[in-house]
Amino acid sequence: MAIEAGRGEHHIYKIIPKNDADQAKLTAGSHYISVDAASWFINKQNSWFSDHIPSGTLNIRMAGGLEDYPVALGGFRLPEGGRIAPVFQNPILVERNYRGGPITFSAMLALVKKDATLAGMLKTAALASLGIVAGMVETATLTGPAGILTAAGNEILVSVQKMLTDTNLKAEPIFDFPHPEFQLRPEDVIGPEIYILFHRGEALREAGLTVKPGVDNQTKGITVKRQSTIMMPYYGDSPLEDGAWLLLRIRRSDEYSGVRSWFLDTAKLRSKIQSLVEDVKAGLISKDDGLAQLKPSGTGEQTVLDEFLRLRAIIFNDGVISEREAGAQVGLLYTTIVAAREAIKKQNPEILIATLNSVSASLSRGEAVNSEIGTAFAEQVAMVVNARKPSIAKDTAPSRIARLSGDELFSTMQYLPKTLQRSNLK
Repeated sequence: MAIEAGRGEHHIYKIIPKNDADQAKLTAGSHYISVDAASWFINKQNSWFSDHIPSGTLNIRMAGGLEDYPVALGGFRLPEGGRIAPVFQNPILVERNYRGGPITFSAMLALVKKDATLAGMLKTAALASLGIVAGMVETATLTGPAGILTAAGNEILVSVQKMLTDTNLKAEPIFDFPHPEFQLRPEDVIGPEIYILFHRGEALREAGLTVKPGVDNQTKGITVKRQSTIMMPYYGDSPLEDGAWLLLRIRRSDEYSGVRSWFLDTAKLRSKIQSLVEDVKAGLISKDDGLAQLKPSGTGEQTVLDEFLRLRAIIFNDGVISEREAGAQVGLLYTTIVAAREAIKKQNPEILIATLNSVSASLSRGEAVNSEIGTAFAEQVAMVVNARKPSIAKDTAPSRIARLSGDELFSTMQYLPKTLQRSNLK
């Protein structure tokens, strides 16, 4: 018989979906990590939810403890008979450039007396904390998120936890104090996603757990529907209906899916370089003046190379993107300049286009570029890596740090298709 929520022992399980095509492990300098709260379950009698609200918090610590992401999970009015809550439609932790070391999760679940004012406060706190975490990631420098944002997030977390332990609100803990905590090692993040299950109830065999979509939240009990988007744990062939649980999805990705402010500037610079080469060919600019644009001015404000150096400094210090992606961006931009020099000398714009597109094609196949262009690309990547090396968490195993040199440098670039595509010229 299934244990009622709030009883039994705390257990935390790691569930790794089978993915034969992608067995890469989480690596600092190469990957991004994000966290979704997929769903939670509370095994209580239906009448119990008529006057109680389930709520909770989640805290994520990364980068050797230097990064702290606190999130309030909000409060939910479950439908009659419902016990599965889809926690959020959006990620709790949006894509974060993984900086190394283990990742620690601490979760709290509780039930409090149903109250309209309290429910509003829990909802507001959840929205605010999610916004703060998104801001922490979006504006992070090489040293991590801004301290003022971390402090604001922690203040919200403490306030919510006080509400969820207030005896005046008839709070009932589902996950007891101290909150269950789980440390995830980077080598355990295998493939594009894994799941962490916080569970209080009967002890389970981790090998018997899987995660599947297909839970109907609108009927009594748990009804499987293939068209459902809610993910939940199964134990054997059945949905897990024991005690209480919170399911987290950990996603690993290769390339940043958002847009950085300097993306447009790099596109403009490529266009400017291409126009410069064409203007020399058309006789609108002398060869010497064209080549002068590919040298530093000395004042930092006049030439194409000056603009490249400005953008390179911005990319170097952008803590949001990985070393691999930053290196690719800088390397490809610089190879455009190197190819443009040759095109201007021979007054042939096709050299620029053919060279850049050939480099992009080789990198997309993970092939080495054995030429002056390839050497220039590798040198720029090395500069990025050296500049960012101090920001990797000190407790990161060497095997979990990207090797962006030699043949491995070129082979790893194939996992950045959008970046490579943006470097092509027409």
